[in-house]
Amino acid sequence: LKNGSLRKILMVSGLNFDLKSEEEQGLITFAYQNFLNSLDFSVQMFIHSRRLNIEDYLKRMEEREAQESNELLKVQIAGYRDFVKSFVGQNPIMNKTFFVVVPFDPIQIPGAGAKTAGPLGNLLGIFQKKKANQIADQEKERSFQQNVLQLNQRVDRVVGGLTAIGIQAALLDDEAIIELFYNLYNPEAMEKKGLEIAKQGFRGRNVTDVIAPSAMEMNSNFIKLGNKYVKSLFIFTYPRYLATGWFSPIINLPDLLDISIFVHPVDTALALKNLRKKAAQVQAELMEQEEKGMVRNPMLETAFQDIE
Repeated sequence: LKNGSLRKILMVSGLNFDLKSEEEQGLITFAYQNFLNSLDFSVQMFIHSRRLNIEDYLKRMEEREAQESNELLKVQIAGYRDFVKSFVGQNPIMNKTFFVVVPFDPIQIPGAGAKTAGPLGNLLGIFQKKKANQIADQEKERSFQQNVLQLNQRVDRVVGGLTAIGIQAALLDDEAIIELFYNLYNPEAMEKKGLEIAKQGFRGRNVTDVIAPSAMEMNSNFIKLGNKYVKSLFIFTYPRYLATGWFSPIINLPDLLDISIFVHPVDTALALKNLRKKAAQVQAELMEQEEKGMVRNPMLETAFQDIE
């Protein structure tokens, strides 16, 4: 990235949690909890949902029908093709892919070098500048390799944690990442046809020009990408009561949808300190209202119970 940060993207397999037995669900939940608690760095979980395109499949069925000499099979293929086309038209089938983004943000410490004043300093500076640039380039390359090494170590930890849950993960290469970003910024094109944009060649264009949508309109309430209107919602709280699979209805919506879940580690001591501080604030409000003889506030009492 522009600020020197590094990212790697993992594509992970799905897991049908609802089809598992109660014992298996408990084991998966426990393994996922251990995975999150083992991380000392942030991760992003990304769910990419697009309508499944079956134009190529229907075209192959039509070609197979034309090649078939048996009239009975020909009629059956035509009927099957019409059924699939009608079924998908009435019941959209979504293709959902899951990703985990592993970040590494290096700590950049600005350096200060000594400067020699006067004519002698200017003369020496001409020769020292070239040497300083060479040293700086070597140091930059060495620092970059160290950062990549640490990022790879984080990726290995994430892959190991996902494997313990029973989920497979594969690292995306440059072509796959370009394809992913093209899907994000061109949702209408990807619904019409599954393009392999990374394999078509850039033809002198940079990556930004390749993945950019044909048109973009920014509004205070929405963004227009081509002919598609999109809107972002930022969710910063959880429901008071959480059950297993509580987020499944949102993930399984049959609509064009992208979901990002950011997981940030928080120090236990800091979390307890914030909880104690919040509990003291809520308790003080309850005592103040009680002293004033005001009617009990169920919302404050519920908030205090949740904190405890």
